[in-house]
Amino acid sequence: MIGQTLGQYRIIEKIGVGGMGVVYRARDERLERDVALKVLPAGALADEETRKRFRREALALSRLNHPNIATIHDFNTERNMDFLSMEYIFGATLSAKAVSGALPEAEVISLGKQAAEALDAAHEQGIIHRDLKPGNIMVTQKGLLKVLDFGLAKLLQPSGPVDKTLSFTGSTGLTGTIPYMAPEQLDGREVDARTDIHALGAILYELATGQKPFPQETASEVMQAILHRPPELPRSVGAPISEGLERIIFKCLEKDPGDRYASAKDLVADLHRLETGDLTALLAGKPRLRAGRSMWRRPLLMVVLALGSAGLLFALNIGGLRDS
Repeated sequence: MIGQTLGQYRIIEKIGVGGMGVVYRARDERLERDVALKVLPAGALADEETRKRFRREALALSRLNHPNIATIHDFNTERNMDFLSMEYIFGATLSAKAVSGALPEAEVISLGKQAAEALDAAHEQGIIHRDLKPGNIMVTQKGLLKVLDFGLAKLLQPSGPVDKTLSFTGSTGLTGTIPYMAPEQLDGREVDARTDIHALGAILYELATGQKPFPQETASEVMQAILHRPPELPRSVGAPISEGLERIIFKCLEKDPGDRYASAKDLVADLHRLETGDLTALLAGKPRLRAGRSMWRRPLLMVVLALGSAGLLFALNIGGLRDS
């Protein structure tokens, strides 16, 4: 495809590939600007009626106008190839940024705020991402975050693994990338804005700790952990993050959507409080950190075991305790 043209776009180089298509950097010869051209998998739009529906939905997505959302410019078909023209962003994905390990907390908060603001703008328009992950979030050299592929997971069932992070394929009837999916997605229940908030919580955990919240090896193990087990507390795995950020992340990762942030706007507000040092409201009340080895449960367990051991020694009269 390099050097060929699709419509008004001259393809320059391949910049990505996945279950939702191949992405090229291309030159819009009419408007004289670079764009990202996503060529959809062959057969993704099976008939003309499906194609019309996709065009209608894609144009609706193009009306998302926010500095933290990559803009969709156009949708077209040529030579039996369906393709989307999108804003070209020069930068690195969060996947690439996370390769070297945990990021500084100030950077995690800044990126989290920008991503949450993008979610808030889309959710206000009734658009859920459904496949938010580090691979479809980019950051420019000036630190501006851009969320890619809003709404496309609803329009396209992936034809194959999107990357090496355990993705669902179209045959499951579900879309998403398993380590960032919410329990309701895995259960096949209805998704809403809080599903995207769960995904963002998983991303923030990874950025803050250098590891995924559910680091199990196989897809089935990851799914079981998401459904039934809480992640480790970030500070318990050696991540030097504040209690405030830890609380925010765990509120995003609650199993029950009703226990998460009700909206991305609320998440933005808490991240802003953390950023400005206004921790009174954020740290008020009892922590809701339900981690597998939470720090407050271990001392309690030790006390219970100690009391139980003492009772057993007394009952057996070991060392003549009852005679003393």
